[in-house]
Amino acid sequence: MATARSGVKAIQNGWRILIISIAAGCIAALSWSLITIPMYRASATFLVFPNANLTSSRDVVSSLDTLEGKTVSTTYADILDSNRVYQDTIDRLQLDEAALKNIRVYSDVQTDTNILILYVEGPNPQLNTLLANNIGQNGISFIKSIYQVFDISFLDLALEPTKPYHPNPWLYTLIAAGIGLVSGLIFLLLRESLRVPLELLKERALTDKQSQAYTRKHMVRTLAQELVKKVDEPLPFGLIHLTGLEDLIDGLPEGMIAKVMQDVVKQLHHMLRGNDLVARWDKLEFSVMLPSTPETPAIKTFERLLQSLEQPLQVDTGDLIQLVPVEGVVIRRPEDTVDTMIQRVEEALNTARTGQTKIVVSK
Repeated sequence: MATARSGVKAIQNGWRILIISIAAGCIAALSWSLITIPMYRASATFLVFPNANLTSSRDVVSSLDTLEGKTVSTTYADILDSNRVYQDTIDRLQLDEAALKNIRVYSDVQTDTNILILYVEGPNPQLNTLLANNIGQNGISFIKSIYQVFDISFLDLALEPTKPYHPNPWLYTLIAAGIGLVSGLIFLLLRESLRVPLELLKERALTDKQSQAYTRKHMVRTLAQELVKKVDEPLPFGLIHLTGLEDLIDGLPEGMIAKVMQDVVKQLHHMLRGNDLVARWDKLEFSVMLPSTPETPAIKTFERLLQSLEQPLQVDTGDLIQLVPVEGVVIRRPEDTVDTMIQRVEEALNTARTGQTKIVVSK
């Protein structure tokens, strides 16, 4: 279901690509139709029937049974488009071989009938018609010279075609539009399938694997962006050190450490707004940034964070761990840079770790 929604969203967001893909296919089809030499098809039809000179009714019935087997009709069709009849016709008409370069001659037997069709295709409609009728007449003469039981004659002479059968601009444009649509859909779906893993990789690169909070590098980058983009807005920034884990961190199993750190991050997120950031700053430290938050509400928020983390944390063994958090907080000054803010907040945190108060605010 999620994959289907992702595909629909990709198509909705990429409708311009679909239009471009369809338009490109249509333009390509029309352009190809304009530069392609038109091909015309002339056709003459023939009827195969028992010879009128058969002397007895038994011979007529026998010949009709033979015709139903289609062997005679197929044989006559093969004779009509044979190379012998074709070459003999060309020699009689004294046609130039160069004019016959793109000519195609073939025959067919209509289903459940004794009617043959001789087709001549090529770029010259007059030549096609001339060949169809003359090949047909020459073929009739050749057949009558060797077969006496069954006769063949013209049913319809070939008429000069007025419209080419190839290319068909409307049909080719419709097909090209469909191909363009399918190609565009495939491209969008492939792009979406590649984009999702790339986004996941990007997200993982910004996330601390153990705690699932942002990395220190990402926090520093975001802090720099906030300082540049929102010069006139307040920017509180704080560090939280978990002093209660200093003697335990090296002795706890890796899985338990990860669980503790993730629980800490969950508590912090629970107390913060959606646009506030939490990052793993060091082994036992987390950084918190409160964009566009005035000084007084920001200090109250950091106090609530401290109170939340002071509550004992239960681990998988059922034991309780005291995190014993301390905080250093700074409020952005007009002259502050990323380096000066980090320096001030680390100094405030060191003061909190060595002093009597659990939170030190550097204004």
